[in-house]
Amino acid sequence: MSRPHDRKSTGTRTVPESGAQWYVLHVLSNKEGRTVKNLNRLFETDEEMRVLLKSAPLVPTEKVEEVRNGKKHVLDHKLYPGYVYLNVDLRRPDGSLNNDAWYKIQAVDGVISFACGRNREPLPMSKTDVENLLAEAARCSGAARPKVDYKVGDIVVVLDTAFAGEHGNVEMVDAERGRLRVGVSMFGRTNQLDLDYSQVSLVPPGEEGKELPTGI
Repeated sequence: MSRPHDRKSTGTRTVPESGAQWYVLHVLSNKEGRTVKNLNRLFETDEEMRVLLKSAPLVPTEKVEEVRNGKKHVLDHKLYPGYVYLNVDLRRPDGSLNNDAWYKIQAVDGVISFACGRNREPLPMSKTDVENLLAEAARCSGAARPKVDYKVGDIVVVLDTAFAGEHGNVEMVDAERGRLRVGVSMFGRTNQLDLDYSQVSLVPPGEEGKELPTGI
């Protein structure tokens, strides 16, 4: 997935108007949530900083559904690990940088740096990049999508239906719908089952426990 941020500027970029300035913060990986809490604390306790903030710090995520030990879990997956997006009026209408605000944000625990321009000052995202970012965040805020763990040829164990406990070969994967076609051999014949991701579990190599049909 391409990232709508962290690119070097090759020229002067027009400063977006108040409320439309978005900046990219590079933060400690796997500490995005804690860093957002620290940023919120800064904006809540510092009146001057609170005025500059136009919307809550953003860490775009999507819900991913996966099966562990036969149970379905929904997890929040970060679209861009190691980054926080900040909608803050860091530059004044004349284009000058609010150095005091810049230093305060950089001093927040968990923040590594801003994505910078040629002069190493914070560079606001372009309008197109902001639109792409917000559209992607909105698109991924809906229902959980199945985590793609399966491919044709994988061996799985069926978790429910009349074939629960049987092993089979994955013959077809419909990643968009989170569905599989699995071939299960019983009593000398192969049964083709259309199953949801949550109805099977991947069998690690070497733990198949039974001979499976080939050439299905």
